[in-house]
Amino acid sequence: MQIVMVMLNNLQPYIVDNIQNLKIHNNEDVVIITDKKFNNYFDKYQVNIINVEDLIPDYNKLICNLNNTFRGGFWKLTSYRFNVIYEYMNKYNIQNIIHIENDVLIYKNVNSIRFHNMNKLLLTMDSKNRCIPGIMFIPNPTILKKCLDLFNPSLNDMQNFSNCYYRLSEHVDSLPIFLEDSTNDVSNMITKNFKYYNCIFDAAAIGQYLGGVDPRNKSGDTTGFVNETCVIDYSKYKFIWKNENDKKIPYMIVNNNEYSIVNLHIHCKNLKKFI
Repeated sequence: MQIVMVMLNNLQPYIVDNIQNLKIHNNEDVVIITDKKFNNYFDKYQVNIINVEDLIPDYNKLICNLNNTFRGGFWKLTSYRFNVIYEYMNKYNIQNIIHIENDVLIYKNVNSIRFHNMNKLLLTMDSKNRCIPGIMFIPNPTILKKCLDLFNPSLNDMQNFSNCYYRLSEHVDSLPIFLEDSTNDVSNMITKNFKYYNCIFDAAAIGQYLGGVDPRNKSGDTTGFVNETCVIDYSKYKFIWKNENDKKIPYMIVNNNEYSIVNLHIHCKNLKKFI
């Protein structure tokens, strides 16, 4: 199963820490879709490089219009990356990928994850109306295109994929970010598939709690940050690290039971600390 990451226009140096962590956990099929100008940056890493210019003929024109916007087109590119992923999957007839954002660390060999429905796009909802697409299983380009066709350009990627979750329920489902919980409709929505995994995925709030938020958003030590939108307050729980076969694995403790965490969204960008 391929892991696909996208880095457009702006260099994100921590992506190489992510690659190193993927290799530690025996993930060898890694694809980076990026600008030609960044190709040399990955020379010493065993990854497959796909040039975005070869997928999107008018890509450079798009970038020229973004260079003077917030963080080099941050909000536009967070959504646009899915157009790029679609073009890649469609051009090369790629099926069954895991897409992760460049600050999302995975602590498993992805081939060991038995997804509960490999015919659906699987994503992490963290509240009633928000998806954080930091980790996502995409079965094929056709379903991804159905999502893209629903995208509203006035909304961000989190809002658009939330809409897809509701409007394309026959094609989209959620990954569990907590133990199965039926105490209210919202928590049930985002935990209902826990029974298939007996472990949890991090949308963003766990990584933010353990490592803090992006220092560009808030200066100083923000460790212990509680995400104001996520329906789960992770500050109520204990987190530990275990050494398993010389690999660091994070766990959450709930009612004296330990549950492994598949991934952490390292919002503070200090990925080295969590490898």
